[in-house]
Amino acid sequence: MPKYNFINKDTNETYELWCSIAEMEQHTKDNPNVEQVIGVPNIGDPVKIGVSQPPRDFQKYVLGKVKHKNPLGSVENRWTIPKEV
Repeated sequence: MPKYNFINKDTNETYELWCSIAEMEQHTKDNPNVEQVIGVPNIGDPVKIGVSQPPRDFQKYVLGKVKHKNPLGSVENRWTIPKEV
């Protein structure tokens, strides 16, 4: 379920509500002094989704092909890939 941010126009208090779209619409109908506020989107944390570092062969196969196709640009100077532990 998505998270919706609301502000109470009477008290200027903000709160968030995890609910379905139908429940959010019903909440705004039941509370006329409440207004939905657009918040910051949730962006996935790379550690939580399991992508904490690039694959082992990323530098060799991906960045190597970029450098080969663009010989005037130096890819290694722009990006540094962390070493695996």
